[in-house]
Amino acid sequence: MLKRNIKQLLVVGFVGFTLVGCSSTPEPTEGAVDRNQIINDLPEQVDQDISEVKQSKIKTLAEQKAELLAIVKREVVYFDFDQSDLASQFYSTIKANADYMALEPTATVTIKGYCDERGTREYNIALGERRANSVQRALIAEGVSPSRIEVVSYGEENPAVDGHNEAAWSKNRRATFSY
Repeated sequence: MLKRNIKQLLVVGFVGFTLVGCSSTPEPTEGAVDRNQIINDLPEQVDQDISEVKQSKIKTLAEQKAELLAIVKREVVYFDFDQSDLASQFYSTIKANADYMALEPTATVTIKGYCDERGTREYNIALGERRANSVQRALIAEGVSPSRIEVVSYGEENPAVDGHNEAAWSKNRRATFSY
């Protein structure tokens, strides 16, 4: 039994010395480079590359804004006769305007409401305002601050299309966006 305990003690001791010897950290050899030194010695080209990537992202954002602005400037919301409720087909127009305003936080928009020539001047001014307000509420629902939206009604003034028929009238019942 004593012999067995001594044998176990020698084996454990041998394993312990072996592990201690393996755990030592070797001294750096000549020519080895410190990791921090590598980072510090990166060429200036990397900084230039990063700068170019940032510039391309900025250009891309500027291009996105320009494209979106071009789209929203030509978009018009049309209304049915004597109506101020938004038709579902125009929600993409509202969304595009809200997206533009999200990309351009200093932008303000004037929503101009129009009517066809039928009805009294007073009635058409009120209807044009209701139409513009309907568009305003939709923009607010999309997250645009009310302080960035102005509403104007032109009633039957400034028709988009001259004419005294349904084809002309349908183009004049509208709300437009002005940035």
